[in-house]
Amino acid sequence: MNKTVIDLLRHGEVHGGGCFRGTQDDPLTKNGWRQMDNQTQAHHWQAIISSPRNRCLRFAQHLSQQQHIPLQIDDDLREIHFGDWEGKRHEDIHQHTPELLQAFYRNPIKNTPPSGEPFIEFQQRITQSWHNVLNTYHGQHILLITHAGVIRLLFSLIFKLPYPQCFQFDLPPASLTRFSHFKNDGETFTQLNFLRPLEH
Repeated sequence: MNKTVIDLLRHGEVHGGGCFRGTQDDPLTKNGWRQMDNQTQAHHWQAIISSPRNRCLRFAQHLSQQQHIPLQIDDDLREIHFGDWEGKRHEDIHQHTPELLQAFYRNPIKNTPPSGEPFIEFQQRITQSWHNVLNTYHGQHILLITHAGVIRLLFSLIFKLPYPQCFQFDLPPASLTRFSHFKNDGETFTQLNFLRPLEH
């Protein structure tokens, strides 16, 4: 049975604090760099695939050079675009349009943030990216550097969970998630090995 190991690293802490951050391209803080550096020191991968956002890509470039690992930038691994909510805190949106925010959390497929990316389009590009990764890096151990929304969507895809249930997974900055994907005679199986926050 052939096995592909995929590690998913969420970016570390970013400037600007907690807000709806999809296309807004805030950089990592010094602490965010330290978080990601600490989380990756004990590992070595055969390839790195990164979201194009600075909070992922700048560290991916650093790690690629440091450990001499090939790097691919995958535009489809970017976070969902939150439209008019970009850069705004949950509390601010809740204060002005609580009904829109609650509807989004209940059913993001039917309730897109104003001027935002439709969830179905987000779902389609992440699904396509996941399958491309499995086909391209079959049998390897690879690292994907991406975003909380992307990782939650992969939980939804792999385990056939409604996306809102995936908010129950705590994904702090620089958390590392490992999946093993098995393929044998046309049959496939994906296993969650761990979801590991940064050890302090």
